[in-house]
Amino acid sequence: MPKLTPPLYRAIIDEAHKHNLRVAAHIYYLADAKELLRSGIDIFAHGIRDKDVDDEAIALFKQHRNVVVIPNLPERETTEQDLQFAAETVPAAQIKRMRDAEASRKPEAVQRAREFYGIQARNLAKLNAAGVRIGFGTDSSAEVGWNAHQEMTDMVAAGMTPAQVLVAATKTAAEIVKLDQLGTVAAGKSADFLVLDANPLDNINNTRRIAKVYLRGKELDRAAMWAAWMK
Repeated sequence: MPKLTPPLYRAIIDEAHKHNLRVAAHIYYLADAKELLRSGIDIFAHGIRDKDVDDEAIALFKQHRNVVVIPNLPERETTEQDLQFAAETVPAAQIKRMRDAEASRKPEAVQRAREFYGIQARNLAKLNAAGVRIGFGTDSSAEVGWNAHQEMTDMVAAGMTPAQVLVAATKTAAEIVKLDQLGTVAAGKSADFLVLDANPLDNINNTRRIAKVYLRGKELDRAAMWAAWMK
């Protein structure tokens, strides 16, 4: 599809801002990110993916401190640990297809995927080090939430600390979509939280060790939900 031209997206951004609306751009190229920053963009849905960010880009981000970047990293790898975790909520037939797909990947495809992840990982590390606001999201998790945990693992592998990733995935993510009752555990907010069996600050993969889930202060019956899903 053809990209929006700068005059068109500048008009969209200006009109949205007149109505106190924010604008998100789904980007790929470094050059587009720079021009969007100059034009007043609010949110980047996806990081810069064609090349490493340069000093000019970092300077533009520093001039626009309220801009949020949602990295949406490509899969660095899908491990057996990932598949075992996914198997808790994904039917066995689907897990088999995923495992077979991983086993059949060609070495050159694996290398291309690593290089593609590498560009975005380096860019995330640079933007995070420069103080850019980092959000959280992944294309996959509209349907299968285990990918959110995989995304957190990949963000830490890119250079963020577990604490920074947890803030991005909770507090900052809620702020982006203006869900003021969510994102932190605090008086007056909705009591939505996980209870884990291990500290995610020690290892981000400990977010997968879920003991209990609470929504609006009530514990979910995870066993009953699992039985219903896995019929």
